[in-house]
Parts: sequence; structure tokens; C-alpha cells
Amino acid sequence: MYAKAKGTFQKLRRYGGWFLLVLFAIIPWIPYGERQAVLLDIGNQQFNFFGTTLYPQDLTLLALLFMVAAFGLFFITTFLGRVWCGYLCPQTVWTFMYIWFEEKLEGSANKRRKQDSGKLTGNLIARKGLKHAAWIAIALATGFTFTGYFVPIGPLVSDFFTFNASFWPVFWVVFFAACTYANAGWMRSIMCIHMCLCTLPVRDVRQRHLYRRLRYQAR
Repeated sequence: MYAKAKGTFQKLRRYGGWFLLVLFAIIPWIPYGERQAVLLDIGNQQFNFFGTTLYPQDLTLLALLFMVAAFGLFFITTFLGRVWCGYLCPQTVWTFMYIWFEEKLEGSANKRRKQDSGKLTGNLIARKGLKHAAWIAIALATGFTFTGYFVPIGPLVSDFFTFNASFWPVFWVVFFAACTYANAGWMRSIMCIHMCLCTLPVRDVRQRHLYRRLRYQAR
């Protein structure tokens, strides 16, 4: 991925993305009494939000809130374009973070294009290795953080690195880390174009346009 954009909206996207990223990272570490402030404890069937605890019988309320949020997302996408995709989507935020490391370690888009088409040198291998090491570190941090919303994150991290964690917490940390590395490092816009529901209106327009072209050419 070589494209690089500049301007006011690009700065707004970047700063907003960093804000949401920091918010995502610190929430599991916020204590509230003797537990995490936000802990979706599926094993004990308790969903803790600071001083509020929701139980399975309260899931109807959560489902209603998710439905309202989903319809709001589709409404915004339909009438305001891809605002969610461009400024708030986690895929966008993580992709731009990966691109930031890519630019710092391998250079600008033109420089990377020239390097990739040329001979593979030792220096280039070292810089690419550092880039992928940074990507893997970010992916692992993401896996720990996301899993930490469902499992107490302090014991999760300590047990993981002391090899005392049980199978499922380790599985989910590795799973989300692998998804993050693949999506933000390699798939990027492919995920948005082919899998994201927010791009359905855009894909429908493209498909209709392609259908008209094929019908015209068939005449």
C-alpha cells in the first residue's frame, strides 16, 4: 500500500484515530473497587460497567442498544457517506497505525515502491524485519487488550508470560493478534471492499454500473 494523503481531514482522522486507540487501550486497566471498571465476564454471566452490573436477563436491553447503534450506522453511511469507515472504523485506525510504522522504518510511498522493485539488500531486510516486529508487537497488544475486556487483564498478562494461563485465554489472545496482523498489515482495503457491510451501498452502485456496461457491450 503506497498511497499517502495530506490535509485537514487527514489530520482529523489521524488525531481522532489515536484518541480512540488510546481509549480502547486504557479502559481495561481502569479499576473500580476490587475489579475492572469494564469487564464482560461471560464465564460468571456478569457484565460490569463501573457501578452497574448487567445479568443475562438484562441482555434484551443490550440487544436493543446494539440494534439502535447498527441502524444508526447504516443511516449515517447512507446519507453522509463513509464517515464511519474513514474516521471511526477500527480497521481504518489500525491500518493507519501500521502504515505509520511502515513509513517511519521504510520511508515514503515512492521510496518503498522503488525499494520493492529493486534488489533486496541487507539494510532493507533489517528495516522490513523491524517493521514486522513492530506490527507483531501491536497485534499482541491488541489481542491482550481485546481479551482483557472479557478476562481480568492483569492476571491475563502475567499468566500468559509465566506460562500459567489456561488454553482459551491464550487462544483468543493469539487469534485476535493474528487477525490484527493480517487485516491491518496485509488485507487493509480488501477487508473494507469485500467484507464490510458499510460498503454495501458502494458495492451495489458498482455492480449496477458493471451490469449496465455488460448489457451495453452485449448489444
